[in-house]
Amino acid sequence: MANAPVVLVVEDEPLVQHTLCTALTLMGFKTRCADDVDAALSILSTEPLEAVSLDIRIPDPKGLQRSGLTVLALLRAMPGHARTPVLVFTGMPLSPQDEEIARRYDARVFVKPQRYSVVIQELRRLLQKSSAA
Repeated sequence: MANAPVVLVVEDEPLVQHTLCTALTLMGFKTRCADDVDAALSILSTEPLEAVSLDIRIPDPKGLQRSGLTVLALLRAMPGHARTPVLVFTGMPLSPQDEEIARRYDARVFVKPQRYSVVIQELRRLLQKSSAA
């Protein structure tokens, strides 16, 4: 597992975070976990990652009304993450404006509940596509 792709799982629901990270690990990935905006940004700015699973409604410890979409926009502005595969994994359908933001920043959207096998299959496809580019 030395060359396993590293996936950042940004999820504030402990059970979802734990089960998604476990499923990813069982399928040959390494995971890093964040449960709020600041933790996600810290990991994104300091650790090498191959992909991100991103919830939209996550806590913002600074109270600045930032969300997972804010993390997505900031991620795309970071050197090295312009093309990092991102799966938005959210419990709420996105508004048309939020869907446009996800499209603009090249993120694939999945609404919970969704089988982890489907999410992992898409993650593998995106990783394969990004490594071929």
